[in-house]
Amino acid sequence: MIRSTMEGGSKSDSSPEIAVWMRDVCKSYGSCRSKLQILHNLEMTVPKGAIYGLLGPSGCGKTTLLKCVVGKLKVDRGTVMCLGAPPGSPGHAVPGCKVGYMPQEIALYNEFTISETLLYFGILHGMSWAKVKERTAFLLEFLSLPDKSRLINTLSGGQKRRVSFAAALLQEPELLILDEPTVGVDPLLRERIWDHMIYIAKTSKITIIITTHYIEEARQADMVGLMRNGRLLAEETPSQLMMSHQMNNLEAVFLKLCQIDQNVASSADSVTGVYKSSTSRQLSYDIPPDQAPDEETPLLSSAPVPDHVIHNATCKQRARSYLPRFRNVLASIFKNVTVMRRQMGLLIFEFIFPSIQIVLFCLCIGRDPFDLNIAVVNQDFGFFGKTFLQNLDNNTLKQTPFCNSSSALQSVKDGDSWGTIFINENFTDDLMIRFATPQSLTNATLNGSTILLHLDMTNEQVALIIQEKVIQGFQNFAFSLLEQIGMNPSLADIPVKIVQPPVYGEKNPSFTNFMAPGIVLSITFFMATGLTTLSFVLERKEGLLERGFVAGLTAFEIMLAHVMTQMLVLAVQVTLMLVFAIALFKVPYRGPLVWVVILVLFQGLCGMNLGILFSAVCDQETSAIQLALSSVYPNLLLSGIIWPLEAIPTGLQYISKILPMTYATEAMRCIMSRGWDMSYFPVYRGYLVTLGWCFGILTLAAICLRVRL
Repeated sequence: MIRSTMEGGSKSDSSPEIAVWMRDVCKSYGSCRSKLQILHNLEMTVPKGAIYGLLGPSGCGKTTLLKCVVGKLKVDRGTVMCLGAPPGSPGHAVPGCKVGYMPQEIALYNEFTISETLLYFGILHGMSWAKVKERTAFLLEFLSLPDKSRLINTLSGGQKRRVSFAAALLQEPELLILDEPTVGVDPLLRERIWDHMIYIAKTSKITIIITTHYIEEARQADMVGLMRNGRLLAEETPSQLMMSHQMNNLEAVFLKLCQIDQNVASSADSVTGVYKSSTSRQLSYDIPPDQAPDEETPLLSSAPVPDHVIHNATCKQRARSYLPRFRNVLASIFKNVTVMRRQMGLLIFEFIFPSIQIVLFCLCIGRDPFDLNIAVVNQDFGFFGKTFLQNLDNNTLKQTPFCNSSSALQSVKDGDSWGTIFINENFTDDLMIRFATPQSLTNATLNGSTILLHLDMTNEQVALIIQEKVIQGFQNFAFSLLEQIGMNPSLADIPVKIVQPPVYGEKNPSFTNFMAPGIVLSITFFMATGLTTLSFVLERKEGLLERGFVAGLTAFEIMLAHVMTQMLVLAVQVTLMLVFAIALFKVPYRGPLVWVVILVLFQGLCGMNLGILFSAVCDQETSAIQLALSSVYPNLLLSGIIWPLEAIPTGLQYISKILPMTYATEAMRCIMSRGWDMSYFPVYRGYLVTLGWCFGILTLAAICLRVRL
């Protein structure tokens, strides 16, 4: 058993090296009145090559302590040294390949097979393919795992825990941290696991820290730490603890220490410090002198920071710690691609859904309505009333004759018609006078030659279309009439002429062409947001992010891999969407197509980063989805996609100009409708603003994810 250590910073020949060294460690959650202190001035020393059993009831701080050891949590106060350096220090492989970590959660990707799971962690730890294959074969046999091609989600709970244990053992780390590894495991397999831990600790000098609810199995550990209320009540070898307290099992020892701790908790001088079961640091309770350990036996927890665990990172190590590591990004990409491959049906849907949206937009938006019921009352005894009605667009207006105006108006009030057309009985005669002898006009003649239109104005677009078609029909009728009586047909035109061709655009513009650039951008933006909104929420809840972090992943590497993977999906989406919009529905584009594609991809990247931000700040799926949904309408309504920005109130215009899609939509319209290139300010401004949003959101997401990891 390991008992000797450092005294006063000097190391004797018999003193073991120290794997984990903690002094005066405090850790709290929350702030102000809601602050909850978990660790209280905790001190802990774990020699290298030892099995350290950390025992204590649920909620006493064991998991928090382990997270501090691996650098998952930063302590509020105190010193933590792990394998020669503070966890997370530049150039240190903790978190990283030096530590194997098995959390309480299963923390495995359900879409992976057993072999893919081990390959993923092998890539993270920089292992060669041959080494991963060799270790996989050994662990499958040692842990009695099913076939390596079995998916994780098809395994039982016990089998999943064994795969989780295999992932922790994979790279044969210097420090192995196991949080409740034997829960739900067969007793025979539990014995094999303990035999293997004893073997690797003895032969490979691997340090093992294990928490367990099975107190008696911890008798096989070299040392145990008995923990309660965030403090170590004792830290000693199992045999020494039982001998000191004259008990034959650890559970009884632990119960006695808890009772003593409860009795002395109210004493001011017993609140701080770590209770030790030796006379060189006397406990506040009495131990018979003849049963105390030998005075010459040094204590593990009494040493200051040993010289050989003080770590000073080089400038090169510090610089490299800020750069993403290729193997970590590759492992994350492998994980993302494998998950997508297992969800092929969902992936295909993600590919084609934007195309479906652009098809529905082109089919349903901007077209003229048709078969609009219009009630017609024609009381004209002459020829012109009938001729006028024949010049109306019968595809748009569906004429229904009525005998009188009251019944026609009632059909509008009942919702059966969109409006009424009323023609007076003397329409033909009065119209001839109006055109042929205008000098003889009277008010009665003007009224008699006027067509009355009563409309349902609750639908402005329908009402405007009816007005336009009726006016156009009258102009066509007037042209033919003026030609028949030998007059210039141009007299029927209003005295304003629109010169053709237009400066930009088409002779007969459609609302579809106005909205199409913004719709393409918005579909790309919000689909990309949806792709990443739940990326980290589910992984954080299942402990996957935490395990990846302990394996050496950084927030930036995780996000970089997500962006690179989803950009492949985005590229397919954009390609299909533009093919449908431009090739099939002939949405006009006059500028270079390459700039259109690049701008759409940039907007997709911006939406992707926004989804990552939502995922980083939310703990629940519902919260992330609500945030994503709440961002849709403000962007659509304020970015000039649906309606011109010039119609927005002045105060809201300032808000609209800071949104990510406003200037991008304007740039897109300039490229597609005007044919402008990057030499025009409105065009390159759209690119610059989009890139600014991309980097800004990504930076904020990285900060949030790093803080919440």
